Amino acid sequence: MVRLKLLTDSWLLRLIITLICQFSTLLSQPTPIIVEGFPKLIEADPGFNSWEGPSIADLDQDGDLEIILASGSQVHVIQHDGRALPGWPQTTTYQTHNSPAVGDIDADGVLDIVTFDRNGPARKSFLYAWNAAGSLLTGFPIALELGNAAITLYDLDGDRGLEIIASFGGKTYAFNHAGAVLPGWPQDVTPFYALSKVAVGDINADNKPEIVVASQYITQPDRRQSLGRLHIWDAQGNILSGWPVTTPKGYVFTVLCNPILVDINRDGFLEIAVGTHSTLPSDVGFAALYRYDGTSMPGWPQHTAGPDSLVSIGAAPAVADIDADGELELIFGDLFDHVVAWESDGTLVSGWPVSLKAVDSTLVFRSIEASPAVGDVDGDNLLEIFINNNQANLVEGQWLGRVYAFHHDGSSLTWSPLYPREFASNNTVALADLQNDGNTDIVIVSDDRETWLTVWTIPGVPYIEERFPWPMFGHDRWHTSQYGFKPPDEPAVNVSDKEAAITLPKEFALHPNFPNPFNPQTTIAFTLPTAQMVTLKIYDLNGQEIQSLVQQQMPAGTHRLTFDGRELVSGVYLYRMETGKAASHAHRSATRKMLLLR
Repeated sequence: MVRLKLLTDSWLLRLIITLICQFSTLLSQPTPIIVEGFPKLIEADPGFNSWEGPSIADLDQDGDLEIILASGSQVHVIQHDGRALPGWPQTTTYQTHNSPAVGDIDADGVLDIVTFDRNGPARKSFLYAWNAAGSLLTGFPIALELGNAAITLYDLDGDRGLEIIASFGGKTYAFNHAGAVLPGWPQDVTPFYALSKVAVGDINADNKPEIVVASQYITQPDRRQSLGRLHIWDAQGNILSGWPVTTPKGYVFTVLCNPILVDINRDGFLEIAVGTHSTLPSDVGFAALYRYDGTSMPGWPQHTAGPDSLVSIGAAPAVADIDADGELELIFGDLFDHVVAWESDGTLVSGWPVSLKAVDSTLVFRSIEASPAVGDVDGDNLLEIFINNNQANLVEGQWLGRVYAFHHDGSSLTWSPLYPREFASNNTVALADLQNDGNTDIVIVSDDRETWLTVWTIPGVPYIEERFPWPMFGHDRWHTSQYGFKPPDEPAVNVSDKEAAITLPKEFALHPNFPNPFNPQTTIAFTLPTAQMVTLKIYDLNGQEIQSLVQQQMPAGTHRLTFDGRELVSGVYLYRMETGKAASHAHRSATRKMLLLR
């Protein structure tokens, strides 16, 4: 009986601690705030709206990141404070709206920007490549047939320069950095028409890159006979064994049904995930997951979102371990109302699917036309999912769109949705630390009659690269759509420029620890506007000092300290920071709670 009472007390204590932590976290959950200089009007009358989403890159090598987007007939590079980078924008011949790809295509140590424009009625495009200063590279622009989806960059031939891979006029091309077409290209899939963004990765574990593209064959007048097809070629343009794979009649791939690559079962081979668009009267689509040899993975395809049928899918999925179980999940949105997260075997992740109508009863138009973005935006060491919506409402004379953020279990964040100017439907959210201050930033491009760029920052939520597994359109600035890929051409930071560009904090701040709850280590961050004497100590709930982390003069800036609680019992602890002398005008203090949970 005594043992039972002890167990019960222990359980109650653990429950109370957990509830305290959850309640405290709810009250203190960091809320995004709009960064000074935003929202920024990019185009007053773009004609061609921005599409797919911005790219993020350090073009000027100062350690801060720039936002790269296309709208109207211009390509823009915007700095973290809303100012245009010198040399930008650059003007195109026709209208341009696709997400620019960014990489060092000529291997000169400086990043380049690659995109194309479109003249739909004339079925023409020009392919452009600029260096970071806005100068066209030799050999560009190139006149081509009409392009559709964004450019992908990759080193196909091992020469350190990047090839430019995309489809024009329904044929898939590979160009070198000088604009010449590689041997074996283009690939013509007539009567199919290649139109998706290309994905690139080592599909069959032969240490060589392969190229994946989706195509469609639309039958007229009976569209019910239409087909979709997935193609995979090696770098020389040879089709891989087992490919192409063709959909059943009535299912196609649209321009935004981009395939993505992930080794979801950890066997060393990349799987291909993609959604389909229906040409059937039922408008029911499906999500597919293929092995490297063209066969379907067990549990796939998926035709339902819980009790409902999946509607046509109009965007690429994202992939991440959203529930921290050590396994990867696939996240899809369809053109009606559903956001779905599946395990690798096709079973639903707990809490999913999510219905946007259930989340927001005011929504009339609920389709999802942009890929999800995934990252830890509340600092709890679990991942959140951003989903765009294609509705905007007139509020005090301004049209405001909606971008929703969900926890790993499908519940909404307290500050969701965000409301950017105009419609947010067509552009994937980008997540980054733009000004290198340690905080997570949210970048949203939204448009209709105007194109707007809005940046929110989340004070106290650190941007840790590993916690942002799908941070932008196409996964990365090369647009590989390959989970886990990191472009190897990150430019070196110019140290003198970086030191000159550092923005010091404007005020004293003690941030929430990360992770929280923790076991046994957590990081405590704080900012100082000027050099000051700093004391930071850990206490239990009785006010007894547990440990002094620092007691010394520290320079202005953002600082991070690690607290190790391995010698302590589970429970709520306090960390208190003081600066300056107690009686001086410079004295500041702040106290926060944290939970050690073993």
